[in-house]
Amino acid sequence: MQQKTLFRILLVITFIFAGLSAFSYLVTAAMLPSMQQIYAANPTMLPEQFSVMMQQLMDTPRGYFLGAGLLYVLEVLGAALMWRLRWSGFHCYTLARLLLLLLPLLFLGRGFVGIGDVMMALLFVAVYYMLMRQLTAQEPQQPQDPQQPQDPQLPQE
Repeated sequence: MQQKTLFRILLVITFIFAGLSAFSYLVTAAMLPSMQQIYAANPTMLPEQFSVMMQQLMDTPRGYFLGAGLLYVLEVLGAALMWRLRWSGFHCYTLARLLLLLLPLLFLGRGFVGIGDVMMALLFVAVYYMLMRQLTAQEPQQPQDPQQPQDPQLPQE
C-alpha cells in the first residue's frame, strides 16, 4: 500500500471517530443540566444496575464534556490540516490527543487514563509523524521568489 493511501485511510478513521466523539461530548455537555434535573426528580426511573453508572454521569462536571468535545473538534481540525500536509495540523492533533489523556485527571481528580488510550494515542501520533515526514519530503519545493514563478518548460536565463 502506498504511503499516501495509508495516510489518507488513517485520516478518514480520525475524522470519523473524532467527529462522532466531538458530537457526542458536546451534546452531552448541552443536555447534562436537563438530564440532572430529570434524574433528580425521579432517581428510581432506571433499573438498579444502571443507577450507579447514571449517578457517575450526573456527578461528572459539565466542563469535562465541554472540554473533551472541543478537544475532539481540535483533533478534527488537525486532521483536516494534515490532509493538506500541513505540519500545524500534526501539532494540533498531537496537542489534542495529549490533552484528552490529561482531561480526566484535571476534571475528575483521579487516574482514569487507560493504558489502551495511551497506546493508541502514541501509535497514531508516531505513525502520523513518520508519514508526514516522508510525504512532506516528497512534496515539490515552491519557487523561492513568488513574484517570478518558475515554469519547467521555459529555459532559465
